[in-house]
Amino acid sequence: MNTMRTSRLIPATVAALAALALTASPALADGGSGHSILKDKLVGSMPAPASPTIDGIAPGGAPWVNGPSKVRVREDGRITVKIKGLIIPTTGVNPVASVVATLVCDGEAGDSTDPFALSAAGDGSTSDVISGTRHCEDPMVLIQPTGRAIYIASTVDDDHDD
Repeated sequence: MNTMRTSRLIPATVAALAALALTASPALADGGSGHSILKDKLVGSMPAPASPTIDGIAPGGAPWVNGPSKVRVREDGRITVKIKGLIIPTTGVNPVASVVATLVCDGEAGDSTDPFALSAAGDGSTSDVISGTRHCEDPMVLIQPTGRAIYIASTVDDDHDD
């Protein structure tokens, strides 16, 4: 009789543990440090003074527009950027081969992603890890052409609500 009870208990216990593992694993994998410090849309820059200079980094000299583009920065340093259609509207193309995403905290530029490619249509994406995200106040992200001290898109948007 004891063997019979044990043989029924083991499958039920295994099933319960499996269900617990499946539902708990996303939270455990996050380690509690995957909270977003920034999750926002990217907006193409306009020549100054329409777009602000941020920590000495001026907006690009041409107007830039983009399609649905977004960025997410997590407290643990993970950053995901998805850019669609970042172009200069007068030419209809993107003349920049690669960009970096730079995190700005409290108005000071910090760490950047590794360079990632942008197509002529202005599409590109990256998933990277950067530093300086733990105590970042008022975060924003600038999209900068690789090796240039300007930005062509950002999370700065006078019309957005936080």
